[in-house]
Amino acid sequence: MALRRVLSLALFALTVSSGMAFVAPAAQGARGPQSQSAVLPVDFAAMPSAASESESETPWTACMLAGLGMGYAVAAAGAFSRQGSSRVARAAEGKPQVAAARTPVAYPIFTFRWLAVHALAVPTVFFLGAISSMQFIQR
Repeated sequence: MALRRVLSLALFALTVSSGMAFVAPAAQGARGPQSQSAVLPVDFAAMPSAASESESETPWTACMLAGLGMGYAVAAAGAFSRQGSSRVARAAEGKPQVAAARTPVAYPIFTFRWLAVHALAVPTVFFLGAISSMQFIQR
């Protein structure tokens, strides 16, 4: 029951914080007493320019950080919900009582390290060969 309450509060906080990412910074601040007591007429002719200015003032990094924060919060809530369970994705095999002296192991040939080394080495050797062969070009 407590976990359900924590998750519902986290979901509520996420919806509120994600909505604040799309509010202009000028609209988030405190307003003066005059805007609360009186309704002012709106000039619709000047409205598109004011909207474009407020949209251009909001940095794209604010939306990006809000999205990252929501993703982190969802991942943390999921990890927290799985913390108490004994369910695991992978578990180590139990050690046998008597192990062979040399157990053959099949290692993969193409690993990430092999790909990274060859992605750097092959073009480097090619360009070094091309540069060294240019030394023998005669006019």
